[in-house]
Amino acid sequence: MPLTPQDNEFLKSVFQYLHEKPLPPGDPRYVRLYESFEDGDPVERLARGIRFSDVESRQFFSGFRGSGKSTQLLRLKNQLEDDGYLVYYADALEYFNPAQPIEIGELLVLLAGAFSDAVAKEEDVSLAGESYWTRLKNYLTNTNVELDEVELGLFGDVAKLKLAIRDAQSFRQKLQVALFNRLYETETQVRNFFEDYIKELKGRHPSTAGIVFLFDNLEQLRGSATTEREVIGSVQTLFSTHIDRLAIPYIHVIYTVPPWLKFLLAGANVEILPSIVQWNNDPGRSPKGAGDTCLREVIQGRFGDDGFLRFFGSDAKADEFVKVSGGNLRDLIRLLREAIKRVDSLPVSDHVIQASIRTVREQFLPIPTDDSIWLARISRQRESALPNGNPETIARFSLFLDTHLVLFLRNGDEWYDVHPLIREYVEQVAGRE
Repeated sequence: MPLTPQDNEFLKSVFQYLHEKPLPPGDPRYVRLYESFEDGDPVERLARGIRFSDVESRQFFSGFRGSGKSTQLLRLKNQLEDDGYLVYYADALEYFNPAQPIEIGELLVLLAGAFSDAVAKEEDVSLAGESYWTRLKNYLTNTNVELDEVELGLFGDVAKLKLAIRDAQSFRQKLQVALFNRLYETETQVRNFFEDYIKELKGRHPSTAGIVFLFDNLEQLRGSATTEREVIGSVQTLFSTHIDRLAIPYIHVIYTVPPWLKFLLAGANVEILPSIVQWNNDPGRSPKGAGDTCLREVIQGRFGDDGFLRFFGSDAKADEFVKVSGGNLRDLIRLLREAIKRVDSLPVSDHVIQASIRTVREQFLPIPTDDSIWLARISRQRESALPNGNPETIARFSLFLDTHLVLFLRNGDEWYDVHPLIREYVEQVAGRE
């Protein structure tokens, strides 16, 4: 039976629900995907790292695209606020160009500026008499950093200043050099700012359990085709040489960092959100039903119970999408949106399901032969199979993970596998070679 006007309105409303934006705490569509992990809830581990510390701590958090990292950060924020903490959030992409290398002096001042902005959003009046940007301007002026009148004038307009630091390469490079050459002074100036702000915050909120700063999206630092090696090298230097400088006095800070950091720095303690495990790490990939159940609940949450039956007619049809999603929320949503665009009657037909799966699979293709051979090796070995630790190799493997060609999984042990949508393809290519 053709779609009725009511059917089209139903499909439109569900299609709009199927977005990739983080879900706020308490959203009825939220499904407890990570709370029931075999090795515990990663967000609870982050929270305990704060609760069990004294007045300050530093933790690193990461997740691949579509893993729900930002949603989990919002859950952490809500949980800590319920515990009596003051929690401030900032998006690193407002301050950094992810395609350009980063220096420690630059990170410190932009971290302070981001914290100043985040606090300003929550407090009615500015703290300590001025924002960090005003302090930075005064500091640069007093240390005779060579900035012209136009550049100094940017500090009076925070929006233009942030845009210039992020996108005006000449200004950013001049600032990087000035800050790095005076790194000890810069670090002292930043620490003094934080101490002044924390003192005033605690004066305003004397009963607070502590102060938390979530610096999100720093993991987007990955470079472009021409700057990839330089950016990865700068991040490696940042976390290997200057990691102690990333601790902020009297603040619990959580940085979201690139997941490939664990491949560059042996022993790096990074809490990484994995894909949802749908099969066991055995030769036959025996099914692991708990993961499928969680992902089916995600679909039910977006469609609603009545809408789920109206669209699919049975669990079995929904499971066709679940079993090829790779345990990744973004890919599951892509499959569902594709089906909604194609459906011509309800419940959805097998033809539309298979056409939707085929279309999303084709979005992964073509895959270069060399990459297919490496992916086939990962599929058989269930490990990264990294041939070396060169930045180019790390960047290539990171791209596998970011585009979900490779899945990072954990059910006690960490392991890897190839996305089910392209597993057969890479084996065929590798077999021919």
